[in-house]
Amino acid sequence: MLVCGRLLQVAYSINMGSKFLILSFLFTSLQVMSQVISSINSNDSTTEKRIIIFINGNRGPKFNKYTTNNLLSLKDSSGYWYKYDDTIISRFQPVTPIYFDGHHPVKSSMHKSNLRFIKAYCLSRFCWLPRKSRWVLNTKYNPEGFQERVNNGKSAGKNFLIYLNEQNLLGKKVTVDIVSHSMGYAYSLGLIEVIKSEVNFGKMLAISPESAGLQGEDWSLFQEVWQYGGNENDPICFQDGIACQEPIKGIEKVPAEKGGRVFIPKSWPNRKKGFLKSHHLNWFQWFYVIKSSDRGYFSR
Repeated sequence: MLVCGRLLQVAYSINMGSKFLILSFLFTSLQVMSQVISSINSNDSTTEKRIIIFINGNRGPKFNKYTTNNLLSLKDSSGYWYKYDDTIISRFQPVTPIYFDGHHPVKSSMHKSNLRFIKAYCLSRFCWLPRKSRWVLNTKYNPEGFQERVNNGKSAGKNFLIYLNEQNLLGKKVTVDIVSHSMGYAYSLGLIEVIKSEVNFGKMLAISPESAGLQGEDWSLFQEVWQYGGNENDPICFQDGIACQEPIKGIEKVPAEKGGRVFIPKSWPNRKKGFLKSHHLNWFQWFYVIKSSDRGYFSR
């Protein structure tokens, strides 16, 4: 500031035309200096970098024979997230969104085949029986299929570390939030396993996780861990039949103020619940009903 003051004094001591020329030069120089300082601050290793990872599940019958390539993307090119990602991203700003395709064929799920899937769907349509009669739904784990997704998630984790290295972020303060849906949950476990020694974790948002009770993680690594979805104690016709819900393994150890399960609200119309509707993001508008004062509300 002292130097700037001296320059201004010099500027005023000369003729009018030169004064404006020098002042113009001075202000331009200050702008350049400001940009340089801003650039230095943005690359400061002490500045937190935040990345939010979205991992989708099965993308439908059309892609049943396709398995993910484990490559990351900077946008939701498939439209899987129905713009829910936009709402989530807006709450975490400033943040960089990254997408992984966690799609795997039906054979890797608890259904194991399309025929078993269709059978469960038909039986569940008019079944008002409680949870103890869940023989209607396909609830038996498929450990091999689940592990296949975990392993692919590990490959995704390696690709993510390559990305961090390319962005000159590896070894710096990077906080990672994870949002998974359905089959994407198992995929997220593999990714977490690979990257957990290189990053800090923020929020874990698991939406309708498939085979949630089969495997878990050390959830104390995260600031918050929330599981969103249907309630297995509802009548079968209102339950999530695509990924029968149960607690994520280990989530009971998460303090109540830092996580837990968030069910479809009881006030939510029954016509918007069921085998498909309690699972598919196309009917997940209740997600927007969660207020800042409610459990399960999340932000940066």
